[in-house]
Amino acid sequence: MTRVYGIPTSRTANFIKFQRDPLGFLVDALPMGDVVSLRTSSLRPTFVVNSPDFVQEILVHQEQHFRKGRSSNVLRRTIGDGLLTSEHSVHKQQKKYLIPVFYKERIQTYAQIVRDETLRLADSLEEGQPVPMHEIMMQLTLGIIARSLFNTELAGDKAELAEAVDVTIRQSAGTIFSPIILPFSVPTPGNVRHKRAIRTLEAMIYETISKAKQDPEAYADTMLGLLLDTKDESGGSLSDQEIRDQMMTMLLAGHETTANALVWAWYCLERTPDALHRMYAELNQIREKEEQSGQQLTAYEHYREMSFTKQIVQETLRLYPPAWAILRESNRALDMLGDHFPNNSSFLISPYAIHRNDKVFGDASSFRPDRFDGGVSQWARFAYFPFGGGSRGCIGSQFALLEAGLIMGTLAEKFEFTSSPGQGEAIPEPLVSLRIKNGRWMVPKRR
Repeated sequence: MTRVYGIPTSRTANFIKFQRDPLGFLVDALPMGDVVSLRTSSLRPTFVVNSPDFVQEILVHQEQHFRKGRSSNVLRRTIGDGLLTSEHSVHKQQKKYLIPVFYKERIQTYAQIVRDETLRLADSLEEGQPVPMHEIMMQLTLGIIARSLFNTELAGDKAELAEAVDVTIRQSAGTIFSPIILPFSVPTPGNVRHKRAIRTLEAMIYETISKAKQDPEAYADTMLGLLLDTKDESGGSLSDQEIRDQMMTMLLAGHETTANALVWAWYCLERTPDALHRMYAELNQIREKEEQSGQQLTAYEHYREMSFTKQIVQETLRLYPPAWAILRESNRALDMLGDHFPNNSSFLISPYAIHRNDKVFGDASSFRPDRFDGGVSQWARFAYFPFGGGSRGCIGSQFALLEAGLIMGTLAEKFEFTSSPGQGEAIPEPLVSLRIKNGRWMVPKRR
């Protein structure tokens, strides 16, 4: 018996609704079936995947039969052939030499950088003075990535670089789901802004590469140092272009996603007083433990003590996963779980929608961090997958969880944040990652 169901609305109606509200479209498709055919062209049929076991087939069991396709082609215009856009054997090779960047020992070192940078931000906040939380989280995580992976202090360049990242993300997002992709060489206003933003990011990247080559010892324990020491299959060093592509990938994929998740977390906590107070109680308990022992915990030890704060991050990633959609295209005809799919089939997988399945999570639209008390193993694999999965799962997922948890805990030790009046409810904006539309202004209040 087939598990593929045809969507009841017309192709034109589907296209218009998706363009207007992609998240609403995907959530509405969730109860329609395990796999929903959008009844598009027979040459390139498109399906929405709602069932965790089908997700596992695509991302794990039969991943060799899929490519990222259109999404990678668009992102490649910005980040080149980095880990996020490379395919198959190239991706496998790149992942192999990048994995050591996120070994546990290195992450413990990164933890102190996260805490130091966050404390620096906390010292700059003024009680009662509204701040654009979306902007300061972006600049904070950008500075953390630059220091931890590139040993680079951005100082006064943070705002300019964060703006450049924002431009590249908005332009890329507008192109991925556009019916027509104009060549990058066409001088539209958007392409001109996009190229200017890339040049801004590249200027910092190439300057850092040059400094690292002049003083390798200073960069020995960073991702950049690792890339400079890496040999390709022929035994030669990586080109500056390939190093640039990996650094650009980490800049875009490694900070913007975490920043967006943090803004959502502050917003959700503001509306869930019980969770907020439980987080404060946990932080107070950690401080009391330090005072009684007379010893200050390291940043990493501090993170390990924050069990409920970690659950807040996990619940935020459930409701507002930065990677709200995953695209795959088949490179051959194939059978999956009893159903046949033609060559060049496109599959749209939405963690945002799948994470809202009431049958799995119960009261799925509510923000309840305590649902993670039992860990993620209580649910089927790929019922919860904010970092994707398979060989293309996020290589920096553990660093991202640590970074988000430490930033939240460090800031919450000193401040409570409430939304500035007049903004209304937050509206999700699905760009390359999931943002709050128009950002969020919040007011810090000292605890």
